[in-house]
Amino acid sequence: MDDGRLRLLVVWTAERAKRFPNVPTLREVGIDIVADSPFGLGGPKGIDPGVVRVLHDAFKEALFDPKHVETLDRFDMPLRYMGSEEYATFAQRLYAEESAIIRKLGLRMD
Repeated sequence: MDDGRLRLLVVWTAERAKRFPNVPTLREVGIDIVADSPFGLGGPKGIDPGVVRVLHDAFKEALFDPKHVETLDRFDMPLRYMGSEEYATFAQRLYAEESAIIRKLGLRMD
């Protein structure tokens, strides 16, 4: 793309990419999909709340580390922070939505 041999048509993120501000998002062209690459940390049900707090604080600090932010920027990935409860809700919703799509497409293998 940088040398002009390829043309980026859309980005899948909620907002336009910093490196490609003239490229629309899928939503802007009428396709209601946002598919960035969120990541998080999960633990077993009933994990000690003190352990959750220690892990949360350490990973949050690493998330906002300038070197990590620089790496995200290099790949046009947004820095997206969610607290423990918010991420759990997000992960459960995403699992349900994507499971429904897999079933609808007949791709589920039991």
